[in-house]
Amino acid sequence: MHASSAAILFNDAPVHLPHPTLQCALDAGASSELPLFTFHDTSLARPARPLTLGQLRGAAHRYARMLLASGVRPGDRVLVLLKTSATFVEALLGCMLAGAVPVPLPSTFTFGSKRAQLDALSPIAASAQAAALVTSPEVRDALQEATRLRAQLRLVLTPLDLDGHGPTPRPLPSSSGSDPAFIQYTSGTTGHPKGVVISQRALMSNASAICSALALGPETVGASWLPLFHDMGLVGVLLTAIAHPYRLHLLPPESFLFKPRRWLELLADSGATLTAAPNFAYARCVARAEHPEELDLSALRTVLSGAETVDAATLQRFARHCAPAGLKSTAFVPVYGLAEATLAVTFAPLDTNLETVVRGERTLVSVGRPLNGAACSIRDDGGRLLAQGELGEVVVRSQSLMDGYFRDEQASSAALGPDGLRTGDLGFIERGQLFITGRKKDLIIKAGRNIHPEDVELAAQRADELRLGAVAAVAHPNPDTGTEDLVVFAETRERDLTLRQQLTTAIRGEVLASLGVKVDTVQLCRVGALPRTTSGKIKRKQCAQRLLESEP
Repeated sequence: MHASSAAILFNDAPVHLPHPTLQCALDAGASSELPLFTFHDTSLARPARPLTLGQLRGAAHRYARMLLASGVRPGDRVLVLLKTSATFVEALLGCMLAGAVPVPLPSTFTFGSKRAQLDALSPIAASAQAAALVTSPEVRDALQEATRLRAQLRLVLTPLDLDGHGPTPRPLPSSSGSDPAFIQYTSGTTGHPKGVVISQRALMSNASAICSALALGPETVGASWLPLFHDMGLVGVLLTAIAHPYRLHLLPPESFLFKPRRWLELLADSGATLTAAPNFAYARCVARAEHPEELDLSALRTVLSGAETVDAATLQRFARHCAPAGLKSTAFVPVYGLAEATLAVTFAPLDTNLETVVRGERTLVSVGRPLNGAACSIRDDGGRLLAQGELGEVVVRSQSLMDGYFRDEQASSAALGPDGLRTGDLGFIERGQLFITGRKKDLIIKAGRNIHPEDVELAAQRADELRLGAVAAVAHPNPDTGTEDLVVFAETRERDLTLRQQLTTAIRGEVLASLGVKVDTVQLCRVGALPRTTSGKIKRKQCAQRLLESEP
């Protein structure tokens, strides 16, 4: 194989680190009056007030001293379970300044038992060997019933508890680039959540690379509803804005989920130049955010799409939907990343049209080239470098790679090899750009063929125009044949039995016509029933597990 045909992309540009740690970035901004964060809570009547970098530093230092006075020790893992607010940011940074390691937790509770949802977090608490939890008074009260989680914690603290402690005279511990910045637990789409340990150096390297790729500066105005406990919101939005300050407007995720138009209104009212979201959010806006022509989105220069497979058709529909508001079709920037690389790995270039290729039934969107100091290659199961155009596993080298999974040497060794990080994502390199096709563990093998679930889902969605993102395709072992059955789960509001049967038939027909493969089982379920990660991705493995559990 000639070097020019090898499926590998390099970016040798150096990563400039103005500050070795986030704490140093905070110190550098001690006197800054830049209005850094503005939190918009639609449940409150009072107007949003901006928080400067200097104010944030002062609050974080106060939190750090209060945590130490409360009994938190340097090195302790501290669970942070707070909604999008200044309090979340102050508590997170306070943990870092105290020498503790924050572990952000999902803070959006769905309908049902709060006790059960809290107890569902106990495996993370156990894995992290957490000493303390910082949360709201409401969650603390509910925690009294969640015995599994409560029993694992030495301390349960609220902002009110911390306000009651006087500052300790003890100086705050110093930090270095090798110290852990936080532990990010994976979403668990393909297995049990694992604790990704991100160092200060990795965090600052990734933030710097993002800043360079997006040309961030004091004139940048960002607006986001992304959850701050998830890597896309945590690193890509929150911590990058601290490391390389720019103005940022933040909306609670539940506000967007309840009323998607609020995101568009925030973009317009703030004059945002930058925003980001997974694919499903753009589809949700098209379906539920009416009258965009009443808004002004002409300032919006960069619209990032990541966290799940980028769908060209969805972005194109969103572009048409928001064109009357002045949204430019060249604003979209597909990106690729993962928690094990801190966040960002590749970005498509700014101010260009989407770059696509057609493979089978799908139009795949380029996610660009590696960020500064990073490289991507495509390899087979044995680690052999493949040629351009060949499908294989994406392997990443970067200054932003994780230290490993927390106290899980086996999983760490499996992921971090001599060639770099084995991502578990499938893709190929063509025309000097990376294309992602899906997750390796999600592949369905039927009649000797490798079938991507995304292809099946795309075909199924054409049946009676099912709601986009409401379909999951999984493999299910058939003990009678010794092979795998293809099962399609589909959310629908339809209740009429005859129409449901027609929908089932239509799904089978669309998949057969498009892919030449038979769907063995179609399971229709109510809207919202499919399990999802905190970033909105459908948990295919959990769908398959539910099918197994339902069998006699």
